[in-house]
Amino acid sequence: MTDKRFKISGIILFLAAFFVIAILLYNSSGKNTKPFNEGSFPKNLQGLTLQQVITGPQALGMISKLHGTDITIKQGYIASYAGPQGQIMIWVSESDNVPDAIELFDVMDKKIAAVNEPGQDSNSGQPPFTNRRELKENGINVIAVEGMGMENYYYQIDDKVYWIAAGGVTPIDALREVMNKI
Repeated sequence: MTDKRFKISGIILFLAAFFVIAILLYNSSGKNTKPFNEGSFPKNLQGLTLQQVITGPQALGMISKLHGTDITIKQGYIASYAGPQGQIMIWVSESDNVPDAIELFDVMDKKIAAVNEPGQDSNSGQPPFTNRRELKENGINVIAVEGMGMENYYYQIDDKVYWIAAGGVTPIDALREVMNKI
């Protein structure tokens, strides 16, 4: 009888430890538990003032148009900052899950990389983005490109893909501030 109690106690202890470890691993897996919404954008970045945040169907339509196709995302956010010294645009695509966000990032990156290959060009004859390079900021892989008169950065964290366009400010400082505040 005592052996049976020890076996049952051991099984219960094992299961409890298993569930505690599983919960700890889930919570530390990088899953952002803080909800993301239009209030997630700070009022100021790099001395520039938040002008507008577009969300909902309008943002989804604008993001799809940039991709040149309908994309499957749960939510979209477009924030614009401006001031006498420059501007920053932030585009955030929120997917249903991390694998979808990774796929969205990969498709976008492959399109940009392909247009920048010798012998390839966009419909206008010139690629919209040039000088593609990879860097690491805050432990995140970031792609940098030049285009549209701005320095542009894009990266994926959890279920979101971010695109930061900065002009008239120090671009890398803008990226770092966005990554730290949003």
